[in-house]
Amino acid sequence: MDEGILVSEDDGKQWRQSWPLKYDPGFSGHYWRLGFATKSGVDRIIGTLSPWSDSPGCAVLSDDGGKTYRATAAGLPDFVPTANTMWGRGYPRALAVDPGNPNVVYLGMDGDPAGGNQGGGIFKSMDGGSSWARLPGQPGSRRIFYGLAVDPTDSKRLYWAGCGERGGLYQSEDGGASWRAVFTGETWPFNVLVTSEGVVYCPGTNLWRSTDRGKTWTQLTHFEHGGTIVGLEVHPRDPGTVWISRTDWDGANSGGGVFRTRDGGATWEDITGDLPYRKPLVLRFNSATNELWAGGSTLFKLRQ
Repeated sequence: MDEGILVSEDDGKQWRQSWPLKYDPGFSGHYWRLGFATKSGVDRIIGTLSPWSDSPGCAVLSDDGGKTYRATAAGLPDFVPTANTMWGRGYPRALAVDPGNPNVVYLGMDGDPAGGNQGGGIFKSMDGGSSWARLPGQPGSRRIFYGLAVDPTDSKRLYWAGCGERGGLYQSEDGGASWRAVFTGETWPFNVLVTSEGVVYCPGTNLWRSTDRGKTWTQLTHFEHGGTIVGLEVHPRDPGTVWISRTDWDGANSGGGVFRTRDGGATWEDITGDLPYRKPLVLRFNSATNELWAGGSTLFKLRQ
């Protein structure tokens, strides 16, 4: 996040800084999401950045595994949106790489049109993130955290998690030309996940699942009040195993935690254990090592 991009090549035992190596107003700030693609054995890395300075946000791209990097803002707003944003300023947070074509990347920035500008919204790159273009259609709410996904079973099907007024999960079946709300049971969904089989998970106060591409939904958790589900992961070989992390936004409150189901959501168990930071915003499962990683202000892993 605020420390830039780091990489480990030994399962987290040692880390090295990829960028920035020192304070740089163009590259120092908050990195929200990372996307990856491999070409000829070399990693392409792309991240969404909101700089500490007052300059507009951008994407940062490396084509050589982090050895060199550059800002990629061509086609993105050259202003900072402020209307209908999460925290007063529109940030390029959301990021999704098309699993079928890694040269196609989508970026989401919150903010409505206002004062003669076009605001934020969803942008598409056809060249791996070097340049961007605003999609011709936009969902009903552009106020987002980072809920953006491409359906691995159909590259034209996109999902966008809008928040606040007109909040809910939006779907496009035509690559972003048009959008419709497919779930409004949660008006503050901070994330969205689509599995390799096309199953959709939408988290808010509770977690919901659709197995028919948004037509019908099943409630999987029954938290009564408080907290937001942000981190979300599904076991790639066992779809009945799902992990979620809940958080509240009170920095002094120790609420939140990590939960797991092994039976598709029928029952859940709290696996927070000795995790000192109880509010991870990102969960990722490494199937090669059977480890669940939890990322927030720090990074932890748990054997599963």
